[in-house]
Amino acid sequence: MSDSLSHGVLTHDIESVSADEVSADVLRSGLEHETNLVRTHAVRVAAAVADDDPATVIEHAPQLIANLEHERTNVKLHSALALASLVDEAPEAVEDAVGPIVDLLDQDPPILQLAAVQFVRESITTMPRAYRPHLQQLVDRTMEDPEVDFTEGRAGETPSQERAEFYQNVSEDETKRQWATRVVTANMIAELALIEPAAVADHIPTLVGVLDSESDAVGVLTTVANIVASVAEHDPTLVDGAVDPLVELLAHHDTPTVSTAVAALGFLAPPAAIEPLRDVAADEQRDEDLRELASETATFIEEQADA
Repeated sequence: MSDSLSHGVLTHDIESVSADEVSADVLRSGLEHETNLVRTHAVRVAAAVADDDPATVIEHAPQLIANLEHERTNVKLHSALALASLVDEAPEAVEDAVGPIVDLLDQDPPILQLAAVQFVRESITTMPRAYRPHLQQLVDRTMEDPEVDFTEGRAGETPSQERAEFYQNVSEDETKRQWATRVVTANMIAELALIEPAAVADHIPTLVGVLDSESDAVGVLTTVANIVASVAEHDPTLVDGAVDPLVELLAHHDTPTVSTAVAALGFLAPPAAIEPLRDVAADEQRDEDLRELASETATFIEEQADA
């Protein structure tokens, strides 16, 4: 323990450390150290330095990636944050992090998922193909039921009113976070749909299961509709089972969600969508641009059917 407490990496203050203060050898030793205290502090130093000067941390990317599977939450957390800071500087150096990062999207505590989301947001547009082997995981995560209920408290507990309100708030916050994570995984699939639509097409019958005209999860709804649109634009014959859910989505209250559903139906051009689209176009309570888009799309589908 005394050797651990004297490790050089522990001399660095997380709040004020700068890249020129940190020896590469000392940081490397800390990131590999068997003592949790040292390794945890080292990854926090790496995250702080990477945020300020990512180039100085690139050589440590392999160990940071390995640390994503460490037993300690803080080691995984700060390794993910450090790697997120390296994406723009050296995407090829962090590509091997994608698999462990996708795993973190489904791990507790919630702060790990948030760190993984940070990496995803930085990397999904710069290296989307790295996520291709993990497509099934992304679909599964997108389809998970986000409703969380802690209102009954611990097993055998009869909570007071104050405690019950606390559990209710925790349930609501956790449900919102789960929805936010689903938006992220759906967006990852959407990026893949742009470059590998045929691979994503196999999952559309599953994904359209989230399309619900009464759902408030507009981020997920819009993104899934956009996934269908991307694949259908590439080749409408690849899309199976999406027409009825998209038509149902036309009844949703959110204009961007309905607009995306209209666009997807335009690429699919199913005659069954003509009348529902006409109904949207005739609804004076709807956004004017949406009504125009629905009318034009209905006319286009009608012309395609008559051709």
